[in-house]
Amino acid sequence: MKKIILLFVLAVSIFACTKKEDGAVASADANGQSGVTFDSTANTDLYKQSLKSLESGDTATYRSTYAPDVVFHDNLDSMSLDANMAMFKSFADKGIKVKIEFGPIWETQNNKANEKGITNYVSGYMTLILTRGDKTAKTFIHTIDAVKDGKLVEEWSLYDRAAMAEIMK
Repeated sequence: MKKIILLFVLAVSIFACTKKEDGAVASADANGQSGVTFDSTANTDLYKQSLKSLESGDTATYRSTYAPDVVFHDNLDSMSLDANMAMFKSFADKGIKVKIEFGPIWETQNNKANEKGITNYVSGYMTLILTRGDKTAKTFIHTIDAVKDGKLVEEWSLYDRAAMAEIMK
């Protein structure tokens, strides 16, 4: 019995001393896996910074989070950064206050780049709350942002425009 216990202690000691692989590196070779997902990264922080600057009206910071040639796909309608900023300026011109409530946000880092050289995508859910006087409109938004070299380079957003149209009246 003593030999079995000593053998068990020896086996546990050897196992405890072996080098452990990093979980992300070890799982990257898993069958069918093409990347890893994180809930908090510099890119998720960039995404939040962009939206918080939009909320506060800090257009300089908002613009700085995007690449100059970024393309926004709002409900599959494509627009430039200037056009996107003009949309939010129209809210401000009508006295509409913007508030954002974040939902889940995560980053996927793919093993292989796409044709544009992008491997990183930040996905997020949020509620956009627009207030004008005593009227409030809410819309639920899902976005995916491609990130390259510390800038948001392409964005896809899906949302119902009805709430925005209603508060703009």
